[in-house]
Amino acid sequence: MYDSGTNEDSAPDWADDERVAGSAKRPSLRLAFQRTFKLYASASRLVIGQSLGQNRWLAAAGLAGALSFGLLGLGLTALVAPYSGVETAALTADDAPQIVAMDADGAAEDADVAAATPAQAAPQQMASAEAPQSTTTAAPDLNGTDTAEATPADEAAPETAHAAPVPAPQQQVAVQTGPQEVHTKIALNDGATLMQVLTDAGADRVDAYHAIAALRPVYSPSKLRSGQEISLTFVTTPAAAKPAASSDVTGSIATAAAPATDAAAPAAPTKLLTAISLQPDVDRQVEVRRGEDGNYTSAEIQRELTTGFARAKGTINSSLFLDAQQAGIPPQIIVEMIRMFSYSIDFQREIHPGDGFEVFFDRKYDNGVAVKEGDIAYASMTVLGKPHRLWRYKMADGSWDYFDEGGNSMKKFLMKTPVDGARITSGFGMRKHPILGFTKFHEGVDFAAPKGTPIYAAGDGVVKIAGWVNGYGNFVELGHANKYETAYGHMSAFAKGIRVGTRVHQGQVIGYVGSTGRSTGPHLHYEIHIAGKKVNPLGVKMATGVKLEGKQLAAFKAVRAKVMTQMAEAPMLTTVAQASDTSKAN
Repeated sequence: MYDSGTNEDSAPDWADDERVAGSAKRPSLRLAFQRTFKLYASASRLVIGQSLGQNRWLAAAGLAGALSFGLLGLGLTALVAPYSGVETAALTADDAPQIVAMDADGAAEDADVAAATPAQAAPQQMASAEAPQSTTTAAPDLNGTDTAEATPADEAAPETAHAAPVPAPQQQVAVQTGPQEVHTKIALNDGATLMQVLTDAGADRVDAYHAIAALRPVYSPSKLRSGQEISLTFVTTPAAAKPAASSDVTGSIATAAAPATDAAAPAAPTKLLTAISLQPDVDRQVEVRRGEDGNYTSAEIQRELTTGFARAKGTINSSLFLDAQQAGIPPQIIVEMIRMFSYSIDFQREIHPGDGFEVFFDRKYDNGVAVKEGDIAYASMTVLGKPHRLWRYKMADGSWDYFDEGGNSMKKFLMKTPVDGARITSGFGMRKHPILGFTKFHEGVDFAAPKGTPIYAAGDGVVKIAGWVNGYGNFVELGHANKYETAYGHMSAFAKGIRVGTRVHQGQVIGYVGSTGRSTGPHLHYEIHIAGKKVNPLGVKMATGVKLEGKQLAAFKAVRAKVMTQMAEAPMLTTVAQASDTSKAN
């Protein structure tokens, strides 16, 4: 049923317009075909006229060209013809009928919903919402006509007046339009770069590049390690959302919903990187911030920590490392202790149950909580009843070392064992060769260790041989002072930079344990030569390095006394139980 103002049986005007539009298409098609045929005929006559007296092939080619033009014209006509009535249909859109809803009593009510564009529908809805002064009640007439009576809103009776409800106002999706500061923490994954972390978090690549460039003067991104936490700050500015049209049905009035394209859908918020913060050390923090001018600047913040001392002692039951941990000693301090005494004690063979240890070191505290371990000031090892005690001392030239009671450096001229965690599998002297099968003098000591274990230079010196030697495989020979030489065989590989003429220092990695040459398994063959003669590496009495004298010795003794006083006042961390007779040493 269409509300046209009368109840006539005649078809609505828009139907007539549609018929007129359809009939207008037929002459247009006929006219297009006529023009195409004329074009084809003219082209054919032109080609045939020019082809008289000429080659038949030229005539045929002209005819084919004319036919092609004709087919092209037909194709264009077929494409354009469906749109020939579009303009007429658009003109009749304004005369589209209104939809009328029927209530339960059969009364017809106007719905302010027209088949107009969304831009036209919105003003109509607003107009109906702002003018509620009167309502219109329409009743069907038996004579075939509809009558409408306007009644003021304040006089309308609930029983007789059918008031059209006011359409619900447009709903606005609540979104935060102001800039918001967002903080996030990210742990660096293994193999990831700072650029990847920033861009994955949403930072613009250009901003990330400038932020990293600002960070480099105070901290190199290449020093970042897996697991490092990085704090990021962004300022997000959400885009404003479009208003969402509502779909409401109240009583007998239906309010049309807006097209789906007008639904409120906030655009993706923009993210601006404003700050980067990381803590490479417990007492150091690095920050990068974006200024109002858009440039990034970096700053380094040093946290103030208090310094204190800790003392621990214990007895070895199973191994130095495990028992020292039970005594409350941090792992890094234990490793330093082993390095201190490795020149005078063989931890693989000389440690026994009942041997004791003691250490005194400084550490950093933050509000009473230990956050960083410092340096060892004093350490002692008692092996088979013989004490070995060392103190840390900084010399006049700024270098430091560990010294015993008499001012002798802990460092020996040569190291006893140039590889960590090894066990002796073959000593110096006569033995049955495992490959050749006959008795032969063994000119060194074999230390079994896993393949790839680092091999250290036993002392300061110069590389004399670095290459393949028959029987020894990959082989290195170092020349030291006082006509001493050390040799290292069966390496799996040489360390970077190790070549003839290279100067090395004591403890520097020169290669890695392997099984090259005549070998039955991965191990290090180690030799010591004195004036060209091969000697037992385990029986050589090594001279010490630096020896303090005069004022240096007096200053060292003063430092030693001060350390012992501080140690007596320091609290003990933990004391482990005494060793049992049945426990085994490492």
